[in-house]
This record gives sequence, C-alpha cells and structure tokens, in this order.
Amino acid sequence: MQPFRQPKTNKGLLVLHVLTYNGARLLLVCIAAGIIFAVDALTRLDIPVPLILIIALGASLPFSAFVFRKLRRSINEDIKAVDLERSSKRPTP
Repeated sequence: MQPFRQPKTNKGLLVLHVLTYNGARLLLVCIAAGIIFAVDALTRLDIPVPLILIIALGASLPFSAFVFRKLRRSINEDIKAVDLERSSKRPTP
C-alpha cells in the first residue's frame, strides 16, 4: 500500500515531484551536517554550528544536482505538461 495516492492532474503531479525533490535535498543537507558534526566531535575542532550548516548546505547543493538529476528532469516534464494544459485552456484572441 502506497502512503500517498498518485495525483491525477499534471499540476498535482508537479507539486508531488517538487515536494519530493526539496525533501530529498533537505535530507541531503541534514546528512552532510551530521557528518560534519561527527567529524567535529571526533577531532574536537569546535566548529560553530552556523558554520557547519553553511558548509553542509554548500557541499550538498552541487552534489544534489548530480544525485537528483532524474527528479529534476521529471519536474521539468511536469512543468511543460502544466504549461501545455494552461495554454490549451486559454482563449485565443
């Protein structure tokens, strides 16, 4: 059983993919911050927490561009589908 039902509209699918993509990126930032916290605890470097978060964010964003490439492509396809649907509903002058 799936935790969420599959949306039937293009807009609903786009929202689902965007939320999944952003959740995955946020999870990657948390994992990177956890790794930096672990290294900080093991080496006793005393790195400030805001600096750890900035480093984690900076390290994970370029990495997520490669790891989540498939999700980004599906978002782009969903955007095209929503745009086509919207342009077909618009009255022509």
